[in-house]
Amino acid sequence: MNEFANSAAVQKFCDEWCTSFVSVLESLGAASVIAAWSVPLAPRVPDAPAAPDTAVPTSFQVRGALQGTLTLLCDQCVAVQFAQLLQSEAPDPGAEFSAVQRDAFTEFLRTVAGALTTGWKAQTSQQIELLLETVAQAAAPGAQAATLELKSDKFAALTLRLVLDPALCSALEAADDGDAEGVDSLAAHLLAGSTPNLALLLDVELAATIRFGQRDMLLREVFALMPGAVIELNQLVSEPVELLVAGRLIARGEVVVVDGNFGLRVTEVAATSRREALMELS
Repeated sequence: MNEFANSAAVQKFCDEWCTSFVSVLESLGAASVIAAWSVPLAPRVPDAPAAPDTAVPTSFQVRGALQGTLTLLCDQCVAVQFAQLLQSEAPDPGAEFSAVQRDAFTEFLRTVAGALTTGWKAQTSQQIELLLETVAQAAAPGAQAATLELKSDKFAALTLRLVLDPALCSALEAADDGDAEGVDSLAAHLLAGSTPNLALLLDVELAATIRFGQRDMLLREVFALMPGAVIELNQLVSEPVELLVAGRLIARGEVVVVDGNFGLRVTEVAATSRREALMELS
């Protein structure tokens, strides 16, 4: 039995790859991208032999706060469509996977890897780097694998496998344990205060709101509202949106789509003292 099969830390890393693929594909003009794990994360079993001319493995060395190797596996017909999207071409799974297409596919994966490092740092404050390997690495015993399926208006279902070697899984587990210790330390710091029964307050639910902007309106403007009316806000589309908890600004970030739902990728977090003030409202 593999100890990482149901690891939340490893799954979170895989989910960030999923989010990064969606983000890059949408930036290349693919609309309504749907991403899902068609085969969930599990211990990797040996694959059936793949013909050398159809398999396209790509490996990254992970450096920085995490250490290990990550490999992406897909068919040439999938790789060529990613390459075509990068080159603003209509996806054609029957096209030749030429040297030019291979270079474009590699650049596409570099872009996704860049989005991953940015998103991972925003989520965990961990600085990581992904270095493309000149030769794809064979999966080591104990590796974890999952199969990602992507769909959009530009292409039918495209699948690729994500394989994490044991060293990377261990690094993710260790980093997650460190984060948990940090949360426990914060809780201990809060509990050291004088508020009675503070431990009970930590499980109180507070209303969280995402704010894209705001503006003052005259009462006559409110009564004049009707379907089709456009209300201009005081915020540019390039500016981060705000997370309000119990009406107080706690964090800022960018809107993402995860499994068809809106989400917020946090990029800035308010100081601990500001978050502690929420206890006054509990």
